[in-house]
Amino acid sequence: MLSQIRILVDDFPTSYRFYRDVLGLSPQETGEDPAQAEAGPYGAFKDKQGGTDVALFDRALMAKAVGGDGAGERGSADHVVLAFRVPDVDAAYAEAIGRGAQSAAAPVDQPAWGMRVAHVRAPEGTLIEFCAWED
Repeated sequence: MLSQIRILVDDFPTSYRFYRDVLGLSPQETGEDPAQAEAGPYGAFKDKQGGTDVALFDRALMAKAVGGDGAGERGSADHVVLAFRVPDVDAAYAEAIGRGAQSAAAPVDQPAWGMRVAHVRAPEGTLIEFCAWED
């Protein structure tokens, strides 16, 4: 299930204020101080219609997580990650690789994120994340 469209940003506070103040998206409640949430490196917003989340994430941290410079197949910096919540990250990753996806990063636990993740790339270079976490 597509759980999130994650936009990778270089200036997190400015981007956070744009999505919150200009577009009027409501930050998801995390229990942290609003000033801390605005500082990043991650923030999620509720879709006004109750659909897929829109999130912001620091581009440099995502590049580090996938072991590269954040460049897609065409050589430009990653701007978006399509995050799919799956019951088994390893199985989803293996299936995608078996069907011809290019690996960006093998399955790994990301304790700081509270989840297990793996990354592949679509043919045009879009970064795809398979993730699992407990509610």
